[in-house]
Amino acid sequence: MTNRSIEIFYLFLQGILVFQVLIFSILCLVTRRKDILFYNLFLVFAALYFFINAPYTFFNIPEQVVWDSLWYDYVNTPVIIAENLFYLLFLKAFFSGISNDRIVKNTFRVTLWLIPLLFLLFVTLTVLRVNKQFIFYLVNFLTTIPSLIIVFRIFEKKLPYASLVGAGLICSIAGTLITMSMITLGNYFGVHNLFTDSYPLFFIRLGVLFDMIFYFMAILAKWHVQEKQFAVERLQSQLAVEKFRNKISSELHDDIGSTLSGINMYSHLLGEALQDQKIKEAKNAAAIIHNAASEITHKLGDLVLTVKPGTASLLQLLNRLRDYAAEMAAAKQIHFIASVPEGLYRYNLPVDTRHNIYLFCKEAINNAVKHSECSSLELSVREINNTLEFSIADNGKGFNEATIQKGNGLANMKKRGQEIGAAVGLETEHRMGSKLFLLVKT
Repeated sequence: MTNRSIEIFYLFLQGILVFQVLIFSILCLVTRRKDILFYNLFLVFAALYFFINAPYTFFNIPEQVVWDSLWYDYVNTPVIIAENLFYLLFLKAFFSGISNDRIVKNTFRVTLWLIPLLFLLFVTLTVLRVNKQFIFYLVNFLTTIPSLIIVFRIFEKKLPYASLVGAGLICSIAGTLITMSMITLGNYFGVHNLFTDSYPLFFIRLGVLFDMIFYFMAILAKWHVQEKQFAVERLQSQLAVEKFRNKISSELHDDIGSTLSGINMYSHLLGEALQDQKIKEAKNAAAIIHNAASEITHKLGDLVLTVKPGTASLLQLLNRLRDYAAEMAAAKQIHFIASVPEGLYRYNLPVDTRHNIYLFCKEAINNAVKHSECSSLELSVREINNTLEFSIADNGKGFNEATIQKGNGLANMKKRGQEIGAAVGLETEHRMGSKLFLLVKT
């Protein structure tokens, strides 16, 4: 018993399926996204499953001949298992945020383990020549459970564009459940009509068709949202760069500019002292010019290093800090220890973040050397849960935080942390030393 309208619909759907496989294959190659890869594989096995189960429609081969054949018994169930497996993997990849939910995560974990086990069960029952029809129902039932949970979470969380996939998911679930009902009514309850006898897969195909339409709409909506997000991020990045440029310009003007003005003034005094043969005054002016020039050289070196692009720049910056701290500590006979792991080369932090890290650590080192009366100083960096901790610790006299804010610049260091969204911490105790640390998210 055949129906021309349904036969035409089957041909139409299969043509769309094959076309969608080609489209998603191209998208997969371009985007290299897991959700598109898994959805494409789901469509491949769905198309294969429909070819196998409608041989008369596509190949003019009597369906009963195919259904009674040995190869159909071997191939049909593994194809439906693979189709459901890739659909679950697609859901897990597309809804990665939702899949971190404890209930959803555990449901996916159990289901994704059970489906391959069903394949092993199928192989075992095939070898033993035992009826395997129940596996079809079981694998579809297992796929429905996480799908329903995902649908509930989608509409509960009101996620953008995800509601489109949720609508497609509802169509797919409904089509699967109705198809299972048609097969059950025809095989076990003696109900005979057009759908139970000839077209039990009509509803699952209809569900897949709507699922494809809604998913394609979701991809377009998702890309639209992401494009707007990228535009906002680009604008924020440009503003951040402009802000950092202004900051560097201000530092160059205020700090280095004033030092150069001092050099200019002392150069004039040096010339006058030499002209009047005031050797002592000339030597003092020359010494001041020398120190100021060295200071400028050092500051410019710091600036160049902090704005230098590349992933190795953070490690180079910290190595420079280590050398600076060692030099400062040696001047006061302080034992210096540095713990800077080589693995830092993989972190490519923004320029302003590196700049503020450097200035924070440098100020903390200066404070420790000049005020703590310590005999030991340690600079260390370590990674804790996607966070970099930069710390400067000493075994000196400790201090009162209210005093340090006014006298030694803790407030300024906290400001530097706030500028880059980093947390600043202080651990100190009278006569037990102190530790200043900066926590930067990677």
